[in-house]
Amino acid sequence: MAGDGLKPDFPCGTAAETPYAAAKTSVWWDIENCQVPRGCDANAIAQNINAASKEMNYHGPVTISAYGDTNGILSSIQEALSTTGISLNHVPADIVTIMIKDASDKRILVDMLLWAVDNPAPANYLLISGDGDFSNAIHQLWMRKYNILLAQPVYASPALAVAATNVWQWTSLAAGRSPPEFAFSTNTLRQNYISTPISKPI
Repeated sequence: MAGDGLKPDFPCGTAAETPYAAAKTSVWWDIENCQVPRGCDANAIAQNINAASKEMNYHGPVTISAYGDTNGILSSIQEALSTTGISLNHVPADIVTIMIKDASDKRILVDMLLWAVDNPAPANYLLISGDGDFSNAIHQLWMRKYNILLAQPVYASPALAVAATNVWQWTSLAAGRSPPEFAFSTNTLRQNYISTPISKPI
C-alpha cells in the first residue's frame, strides 16, 4: 500500500528518513504546467510548501524556483511569489518554435542537473510538474541517491511517480496539506519501471 514505512505520527504518505530529513530541499516549479490554483492565495504558497514538507518530517532549508513565461502571469501574483522568497525565472515563449513549452522544461532540467553538481546527495528534489519529460531525469537522480518528491495536477503519472517518495496533488501541496494515500505503491512501480538510460552521467 502507499505509505509503507509510515510512522504513526504522520497522517499520509511516507515520512522523511535520515539523512534526508535534515537535508536541503530544492523545489522546481513548472509554473506553466502547474499554475497558481484558482482561489489560492499566492502570498501563502511558499509558506504552505514549507508547512507540507515539515509535516512529512523535512526540516532542512528549502529553496523554491519557478519557471515559465511570466508575461502570462498577473503582476500581482508575480509580486506575491517574489516577495515570499520564490525565485521567478522568466522563460519567454518563442512563438516561432513548434513546442513552446519545451523551452521552460529544458531550462528546468539544466538547472536541476547543475544544482546536483553543487549539492551532492543526500538532498531532496521536489518537482512540481505533470510533464512526463522529467521522468528520466528524476529517475537518474533517484539512482544517484537523491530523494525525490513530486507534486502533479489532478492525478499522479506512474512515469514520474516511480522515483518519488511522496506524491502530492498540486492543489493539496499549494494549500499546505500532506500527500494523500494512493492506490499504488511507488516501490511496486519501481520494480515494473524500465527507464532509458541517459548517455552522460549527471
